[in-house]
Amino acid sequence: MTRRIVGGSDASFGQFPWQAFVQVGGSRCGGALVSSGHVVTAGHCVARSQHSPGSIKVTLGDYILNSDIESLPHEVFSVVDVLLHPNFRFTPQADRYDVAVLVLDRAAHYKDNIKPICLPQKDAAYVGRVAYVAGWGALQAGSKLRPKVLQHVAVPVIENNVCEGWHRRKGIDIRIYDEMMCAGYELGQRDACQGDSGGPLMLNQFGVWYLVGIVSAGYSCAKQYQPGIYHRVSSSSDWISSNIYQQSTK
Repeated sequence: MTRRIVGGSDASFGQFPWQAFVQVGGSRCGGALVSSGHVVTAGHCVARSQHSPGSIKVTLGDYILNSDIESLPHEVFSVVDVLLHPNFRFTPQADRYDVAVLVLDRAAHYKDNIKPICLPQKDAAYVGRVAYVAGWGALQAGSKLRPKVLQHVAVPVIENNVCEGWHRRKGIDIRIYDEMMCAGYELGQRDACQGDSGGPLMLNQFGVWYLVGIVSAGYSCAKQYQPGIYHRVSSSSDWISSNIYQQSTK
């Protein structure tokens, strides 16, 4: 169960200004800025750090990792709280309710390379729409190499039952629950992979970008009949919003 961008291409600087780079101890994940002080990521990335949020570091506005050649600087934040979805749980397949909100130590100042993404309306479905997934994860399954430049790839959103059917063709009996969604191609070749977990699956509707999914799980990467599995943000957008609101009114 691994995640990274395969078959994608370099994003341009500031193309996805909500993209976050989340470091948890020695491991890396993605995330998405949803308000000046909150980043949404995958629950499985941060569940074990719930009681030690200080071990998590969030970088916003980055594009080429470990470089300062960008026209605007990136910013690094500490995390003061990890709000894990109350129904999150690790499973042998895709984790359930795989979403968490990270509370940053201070508000981010918006600029061209640091801006939030919108949450989708509750229960909005995007089947058939082409979405984009981005991250700094591996470029191929099992690879230790990681790109320095942010990668992105287009993947169509597919029906959950189609996703289950494709996996069954490979002998993988997986249940795609309502709070999950799948995006990818029947023949594979384009997908998320290791190191992309927690990153955004996003689509543009009438000029507004929405966070529709969170990179959650997948059997290998970019394999035929094995599309990426994502947490469906429209199933938890109420929960995310209420946490952002509660935090900002404290």
